[in-house]
Order: sequence, then structure tokens, then C-alpha cells
Amino acid sequence: MIFVISANYKNAGMRIRQKMALPPEEAAELQGACKEAGILETVYLSTCNRCELYGNGDYRKALELLARQTQNDISELKGSILVKQEDAAIRHLFYVAGGMDSMVIGEDEILGQLRRAYICAREGGFTGSRFHMIFQSALEAAKRVKTETLLSKSSVSIATLAAAQCHKFFDGEMFDGKISGRKKKVLIMGGSGDTGRKVIKNLLSYGDCEITATVRESHSLGEDVRIVPFARRYQYMEEADIVISATTSPHYTVTRAGLKVHQVTERPRLFVDLAVPCDIDDCVLEMEGTSLIKIDDFQRIAEDHNQIKQEELHTAESILLEELDELRKEMAFHDFYPVFAAMKEKMPREMEQFIYRYRKTANADELISFLGVLERMGGI
Repeated sequence: MIFVISANYKNAGMRIRQKMALPPEEAAELQGACKEAGILETVYLSTCNRCELYGNGDYRKALELLARQTQNDISELKGSILVKQEDAAIRHLFYVAGGMDSMVIGEDEILGQLRRAYICAREGGFTGSRFHMIFQSALEAAKRVKTETLLSKSSVSIATLAAAQCHKFFDGEMFDGKISGRKKKVLIMGGSGDTGRKVIKNLLSYGDCEITATVRESHSLGEDVRIVPFARRYQYMEEADIVISATTSPHYTVTRAGLKVHQVTERPRLFVDLAVPCDIDDCVLEMEGTSLIKIDDFQRIAEDHNQIKQEELHTAESILLEELDELRKEMAFHDFYPVFAAMKEKMPREMEQFIYRYRKTANADELISFLGVLERMGGI
């Protein structure tokens, strides 16, 4: 039984999602436990707005293991998750891959995140032929949505929205180039990560920022970005007008206590937290002049952008439904093939050719019904 257990921005609060934001090694532990429990295929997807376990087996066992791994009370977890099975679960996957279930409709970061989650599961030995067929189809469908619609042709990601908010901060008053003669100073922690790199790219496109970033070892962000050690981040916060954190750290990268110890002065300053679990302690708001934008705050910002995209939704949905129908046909014929192979030995060649033509022409429901009749006949 194909299933998905989903905790996303629509049905689960930040506290639940933070617990479920498993690093790769812990996700692998969960998937290994699932495999031992008889759930033969799993993929674990963790992003800033969703944590999802896709599986092939008993979702109830998976839910128990998920609650244990994420240290959630199972009764509370049940009240915060979405569970779908079979066709509904596969449809959910397609909509997630296509950016249709995202906070920002059409955002294309999810495509790469889903691809990496699948590859990680495959390399860990947690997937088989069924999931290969399903996930490859979902990724191909998403690529069609990306190339054949306008959903991803404008500002459609958390990274681009974050950069836009930074661009607007102090706009025209303190940092107008004609008046002050200087650019906004931005410190980014996690600059070598996927989200961090995209934020930097978008900020540079505005041309009104000087960017300082902390990165993992051996990473380079080009000559337009100053690289500094993470351990000295508070020193560079003092000069920063905007502080962005997009790390995968399990601990806060910015705390009120840390700001006090390093004597970061109180003045108008924007903090942007793009991490799950959170990187920035809410207590920074105790500093006069400080503003803080977190992941969930982008839902309101995203709603304005989503209105622009409504016209493209019908086209995108048609593409996903078309690809879903093809996948259902492929899965149905794959399951039927052992019966078909036995039947071919005694059926006329014309009948065999007719079945292949019918497979190509029929929709999924028609094909499934037809193959069911052939199977009950047991021969021709």
C-alpha cells in the first residue's frame, strides 16, 4: 500500500515541523527501522515548509516509528499530519513535485529537494522498482510544469521572496544611494547551502547590498561576497543592517544572550530566519528597532504572489493529471504482465497487437478494467 504521512505548513505548526526536520543520518535511521518493520520502500522529504514520509507498506507502523524517531507524542502527531494512500498519495506527490502544494505556488526549489530525497533513499537501499517508477514519473511531470507553464517564470521561492523583503528594508529613507552613498550591509549564515546561495544570487541582482557570508569549508561564492568564519558571526552582525540565517544547524545561530555578550548595538536591523528548526531566537525582538521575519511569515507574503499565478494553475494541473494517468497505466500493465506473458503463448498475434494498441489508446481506468477482464478470463 503506497502512503504519504505529511506535516506541512497548512496542517502542522512550526513546533511539530521542527521536530520532524530530520537530518539525513536520522532520516536514514527511520527508514532502516521502517524496512525492518516490513515497509520495504521509503523516501523522507524534509524542507522548510514540509516534512513527509512516503512509503510502501503499513502506514500505521510507519507512523509509530516516525513519532518515536522525532520524539513526538503519537496522539498529538495524528492531529497535525495528513495521511493519504494509494492514488491519493501518488497524486499528492505529483502536486508537491510540481510546486502546486507549496506555500509559494510554482516554486521550483522543491523539485531539486525531492530529487535529492529520492536519490538519498535509493542509495541507502530504501527504494525498489515501484518507487523508481512513481518518483521518476513525478519528477518528469514536474519538469513539464516548469517548462510548459509560467508558474516558475517569476518570483516563486522562499529565497526570492526573502531577497525581495531585504531589498524593501529601509528602502528610500536610510539607504537611498543618492542620499547616503552606501549600500545595505547583509550578513548571511549558511551561504553555501541551497537556500543561502539562491538568496545571495537574488540580492546581488538588486545591486543595493554588500554581502558577507559564512560558508562550509572549501566553498566559494565569488568575488562579490566576503567570506568570514562562522565563529566570528557576531562581530559582523554589529555592522550588518540585515542578518539572514539559513543553516541546517540543530541549535540557534543567533541568540539574545550572544548579542549581549558581543555587544551588538541596538538599532534598526532586520533578521530573516529561513531555517527549520529555527536558527534565530525570538528574543532578538527585545532589541529596540529589530524586526524578525520567519518561515511561516512568508505565507502571507506568498498569497499576493499566488494570485498572479491562478491563470496558469489549470494548465499545470492538466499536465500533472495527464502524467498521473500515464503512470497508473504503466503500473497496471506492469502488475498484469506475468499473466499476459502466460496468455501470449496461446493467443493469436492479432489479439496481442490489439492489447498493445488498447494500452496506448485507453485511459488508466479503461485499461485497468480491461486488464481485469482479461485476467479473470485466464486466457484467450
